Amino acid sequence: MTLVGRFAARIVKQEHAADVVCPMHDALSAAQRANLLLENPLSYLNVTRNSLDMPGASYEEIGVANAAGLERLLRSDSYGQLSDPAIYVYRIDRDGDVHTGVVADLDVEGFVDGRVLGHEDVKPEKVRALAKHFEAVPTRSELVAVMHRDDDDVAAIVATTTSHAPILTVTDLTGVKQQVWRVSDDDARPLIERLSALRHYVADGHHRVAATLARWRDHGSPRGGTVLCVLYPENQTHLLAFDRLVARPVDVEAALDGLKQTCRVTQASGPTRRHGGFGLHLGGSWYRVDMPDSSVTEGATSLDVARLDAEILRPILGVASGHDRVTYVSELSDSHVVAATHPDDAYFVLAAPTHEELISVAERGEVMPPKSTYIEPKPRAGIFLHPRQGPVDPRNLPPASVRATGARTT
Repeated sequence: MTLVGRFAARIVKQEHAADVVCPMHDALSAAQRANLLLENPLSYLNVTRNSLDMPGASYEEIGVANAAGLERLLRSDSYGQLSDPAIYVYRIDRDGDVHTGVVADLDVEGFVDGRVLGHEDVKPEKVRALAKHFEAVPTRSELVAVMHRDDDDVAAIVATTTSHAPILTVTDLTGVKQQVWRVSDDDARPLIERLSALRHYVADGHHRVAATLARWRDHGSPRGGTVLCVLYPENQTHLLAFDRLVARPVDVEAALDGLKQTCRVTQASGPTRRHGGFGLHLGGSWYRVDMPDSSVTEGATSLDVARLDAEILRPILGVASGHDRVTYVSELSDSHVVAATHPDDAYFVLAAPTHEELISVAERGEVMPPKSTYIEPKPRAGIFLHPRQGPVDPRNLPPASVRATGARTT
């Protein structure tokens, strides 16, 4: 089976799209999810609830609620009829920040044999919960985002497709505009062949892939299993950093003395993001810190975020990523506001890993440190309803040792 394939789906109707289409569950705060579930019975969020939305509920109870949410959507006539198998172009536009990719099925075996590689750990309990969700809801709408190297042939077909009128245009509740085009049958074949010849890297959705693989294996690894994905060229993805905020008490003088033993430390007027170093707000002042050259130039341990843990946080502050005193702060946050809000904490401002670094980690079969990068775009749910075949016996839960897409359980 080729890696990339067409799929049949119901497409949300234009007149209902603004109510149905929504960000992925984990891209919304608890308050946003609660308000959306209360106020909009047609939001696709009603199909993707988890234990955070139904505290104390069992997997089965959550599954029943999500299945009812899907049934309500279908009864509301929010979706068209099941289409002939096709592939699509999907565009996200957030205030002029545009990302365009191809929506298609990927052969599940590609996530096992190395045609698709991952770079993140997966948590067994989250995999288990998603596997139960997949059992309860027999359709997929949540797109796994994968990335491939830029390719002129793929770009040319996508450009041709988007030169025509889209079949759907919707602006979701966050103000993000999205458009969908159906790739013509004449263009679909060469696009599928070219995309199938490329190696792909999971950008967002490692747990969904792991849950799909777990159910597929429990069901005997049948041929024909697929994962619904959106395939982005490298130039259509952004890698953003997660900074580290170490909560007080922090001995400012001792921390600076420790840094100066191995690093070049200079005062700065504000935060700096650069590879091979980091910005630091400590004791009311900003510093630029340049780490020494490393003998390791590839793989997970060469990343700035890994070196920060190994060479700075552990030996000098006695903490590391994952410690209770360490908070992750998105690069999208205003660094000056964060520093002003936490004047007595140590605030480390990092540059995001590069695409080359991410690919190096994936191809070496390694995993990135926790919260190494935040990848844009974040595909929305609710546009496509992709039916699945063959329910898995609910007694067959994914084993704790499940390992998928180059990712390891923790």
